[in-house]
Amino acid sequence: MLFLLALLLTTILHGPNTEQTRPQSLALRACEVPGITDKAQCGTLEVIENRSTQKGRRISLKIVVLSATGPERSPDPLFYIPGGPGSSAIEDAPGIASLFVSVRQRRDLVFLDQRGTGGSHPLNCEFFNASDPQSFLGYFFPLADVKKCREQLERESDLTQYTTPIAMDDLDDVRAALGYERINIFGGSYGTRAALVYLRQHPQHVRTIMIQGVSPTNQFMPYDFPQGTERALQGVIAECAADETCAHAFPNLRAEAKAVLNRLLLGPVEVEVPIGSSASAGASGPETASKSVAKVKLSRDLAAEAIRYMLYNPVAASRVPLIAHRAATGDFVPLAQTALRYRQDLVGTGSNGLYLSITCAEDLPWIKPGEGERLAADTFLGDYRLRQQREACAVWPRSRIPAGYAEPVRGSAPVLILTGQWDPVTPPANGDAAASHLPNSLHIVVPHGAHGLGGLEGIECVLEIMTKFMEQGTTKTLDTGCVKNIRRKGFAVN
Repeated sequence: MLFLLALLLTTILHGPNTEQTRPQSLALRACEVPGITDKAQCGTLEVIENRSTQKGRRISLKIVVLSATGPERSPDPLFYIPGGPGSSAIEDAPGIASLFVSVRQRRDLVFLDQRGTGGSHPLNCEFFNASDPQSFLGYFFPLADVKKCREQLERESDLTQYTTPIAMDDLDDVRAALGYERINIFGGSYGTRAALVYLRQHPQHVRTIMIQGVSPTNQFMPYDFPQGTERALQGVIAECAADETCAHAFPNLRAEAKAVLNRLLLGPVEVEVPIGSSASAGASGPETASKSVAKVKLSRDLAAEAIRYMLYNPVAASRVPLIAHRAATGDFVPLAQTALRYRQDLVGTGSNGLYLSITCAEDLPWIKPGEGERLAADTFLGDYRLRQQREACAVWPRSRIPAGYAEPVRGSAPVLILTGQWDPVTPPANGDAAASHLPNSLHIVVPHGAHGLGGLEGIECVLEIMTKFMEQGTTKTLDTGCVKNIRRKGFAVN
């Protein structure tokens, strides 16, 4: 999704083999891709759904290649793996192409919709009623809808065949079909896990990897979400207290945030929120007028979730003090708008069936009963997400994953790791842990950054480092001195 790309970022001499040598199963053709101004090349590759038996249903994977633009081309492309899991890489193509204009001068950019997403046999579920705003402000995965979606998808899909290890073997098939010997990978959020799994399974075909917001195979989402959110929230509150303008506007911010939580613990608040296309700016910009309103009930869980998602991006995070202050004074409208917007634009999009197939196999089974709930006690976020996701997984098929899957990924390929200082979901500790097993890696913690890095002053420094890393193919000679000059652009106070 472009929205996920905004959360994450808002922030090569020879391409594929010629048509004569490319396998007929992946013949590229000129095509139009929304948001891409020049011609792209599109194709599909058929793979077997059940790779272990090599029998049964075949599914098509959708691929877009943006050819290198310059005269001097490198043979190793850049593959992009998005977050989620469940996002479409191809939907993100315009933003990634804009980000990596310099890289594309020498390298092709390749976008593969992972099996179960986008144009690759998507596992889409309808969990909310678009005409009923309140439906978005309930369960993260409504159980009746989860059961219904499973029944619908199982008519044409084996839901146990959509895990990260299987998808990364698909990606290697695409690499081979396009005629690339080695590739570079850029992955964000869940895409970091996928990139590391590809490194484990196909190390000989990796030139470099760039990962932002590391979600390793042993993170077991959403086990640590409450702790990560609490750390990020307190970090942003501390930055507000150190900022003269913010501290003057909200001198009692820490107490106000606690007061908001205490009020919502008593029960939901009823709020009238504007609805319609003009009323969805609450998370990143001023509220806008609308001709119609809807009465909704905002619970503690959804209010905390809204704050958590705001902390994903530095620009949205800069509005957390203002929205918390207004809620503390009794005005819950901005917070309710924000909660609704994230449920509509983030939770309600993407391939939620794939999200369940992956997390119900790779994450939830390895969280000991009661342990995550205990760790969530006395946090702003609480344990609702873990409880609700565990209930959804109880009615979803569980895939098998390889033995030792959660072990740290090791590899000699150069790996550039980026983490925002106040990332609420993949904190710097994740990057440090991954780097400790990758001898040719470099971990950069971006000051004031979040899960995404866009909107910070001086953030072009990070793009320059990424581009230089791609050119050199090593972390050893990178100059990272500019990182210390990155700053937050201030806080919204009205």
